[in-house]
Amino acid sequence: MRPLQLILCAGLLAPAASAQTPVPQRPKAAPRPQLAPKQFDHQFETIAPSAPWGVMSTVPSPGGSLWSGPDEPGGVLARLRPEQGSPEDSLYRRAREALNRGEYTRASTLFQSLEQRYPRSRVAPAALYYRAFALYRAGGTDELRTAVEALKAQQDRYPEAAIDPDAATLRTRLYAALAARGDAQAAAALRAATAGGATCDKEDVEVRAEALNALAQINPPEARPTLKKVLARRDECSVRLRRSAVYILGRSGTEESAADLLEVARTDPDPTVRSDAIVLLGRSSGAATVRTLETIFNEATDDRTRQAALSALKNKGGPEATRVLRAIIERNDVPEKMRAEAISQLASGAAAWSEARTVRLTDGRVVTPEGMVVAGQGSGRRTVADNNEEAAYLRSLYGKTPSTALKSSIVSAVGRMGGTANEQFLLGIVKNREEEVRLRREALSRLRVSALSIDELGKLFEALSERDLRSAVVNQLASREEPEALDKLIEIIKSGTDPQIRREAISALARRKDPRATKLLLDLVEKP
Repeated sequence: MRPLQLILCAGLLAPAASAQTPVPQRPKAAPRPQLAPKQFDHQFETIAPSAPWGVMSTVPSPGGSLWSGPDEPGGVLARLRPEQGSPEDSLYRRAREALNRGEYTRASTLFQSLEQRYPRSRVAPAALYYRAFALYRAGGTDELRTAVEALKAQQDRYPEAAIDPDAATLRTRLYAALAARGDAQAAAALRAATAGGATCDKEDVEVRAEALNALAQINPPEARPTLKKVLARRDECSVRLRRSAVYILGRSGTEESAADLLEVARTDPDPTVRSDAIVLLGRSSGAATVRTLETIFNEATDDRTRQAALSALKNKGGPEATRVLRAIIERNDVPEKMRAEAISQLASGAAAWSEARTVRLTDGRVVTPEGMVVAGQGSGRRTVADNNEEAAYLRSLYGKTPSTALKSSIVSAVGRMGGTANEQFLLGIVKNREEEVRLRREALSRLRVSALSIDELGKLFEALSERDLRSAVVNQLASREEPEALDKLIEIIKSGTDPQIRREAISALARRKDPRATKLLLDLVEKP
């Protein structure tokens, strides 16, 4: 295997495998006490108290960037903390700070000093790991070999700690880096470590993804064959690369890239890659794409792919996308969750489509998609919603469906679309005592603050008997600035019979700087 290929297959490995063919070591130090067998919990939650290096802390430290630098590995060793106030605490903190600042040589020296001075500290195994990590970041050949020796020392002195996956990953990275520089023994160790098959090195994959992105920017024609090769891969380690390739294709916006995205959307084994391709496919032009999205939704077996298809249909907009979304909403064989999502996407897509086709004249008037000319930007937006066929469709659908979940989605969607007709529809639900209370409350919450006058809110409060609904009216009154709103709150406090509603009205009153509010509160407190 060539050196470059060895680097690309670097990943996790079992500590036992790596120990079979080690890189030449320096003479061993004097033996240190070994941990008792099975004292290290393989679930990485705690370390037995009898262990020489104590109990692991899994509580995030308030030390800020000290514990969360860019080079934080994130495994069990990374979560080890020295006992606060202990002799090694200050030294450990200085070493971690140096590592986070990228002062790798200094960090390596400090971690080495800590492990040598406090070999029975709970962080001694972590100190050896971090020393190796700092030397790896330094990157010189001598530093890489010394890092391998540091991990071997960790394995010899603290064998239970050495099972941490971060240590295994780092060991493989070191072998790969040395093998790429012609070290035959490191290459042999790497082959042994990866004999069970190549595993993923996240760091290496991210670098390659960045290289792929740079290539696409520098030389797009040359990048295309490479993109196709990346997308043809099916291994788990290439998921990150394939997602990068999908976004590069989506950015190009060509017919060829759209065809490539379609192929990915249909065939890639990873749902995240497929969903990315579907969402980007929705941004390409043509009714054929809508029909393709419909096919993808119908053939999909996972929610993620279906969700991506619905989102893409929303982005497409237009009559054809609307037809597909309506068909999905009305299908009883589609799970309610997906039908509710289609309702949401239909409303969002209709609003975006209407807004995109709305023309604003120089005199401030608005020409709606239906050809109506209205005065003012605000009224123009409401008129678009009033005349929107999708709003009317959803309102009619509400009375036809027995599903509370779908009704709730319709209430939410219609409320977002706004407009006088939609507000009257919501108000009708609020007043309908045959409806479920949760739907009535949601409809009330979706009404604009200014949709009802204070007098109408007052009458609505009196007409309602449910606590939740009355509470929603009190919240509406609390958000209004008119003096009449304060009058109604005072009336509720004085004459109400539900103590919880009265308390909510008092809380709303307390937020107002008004002499009448102060007087009422004093009267309540001093009432004989």
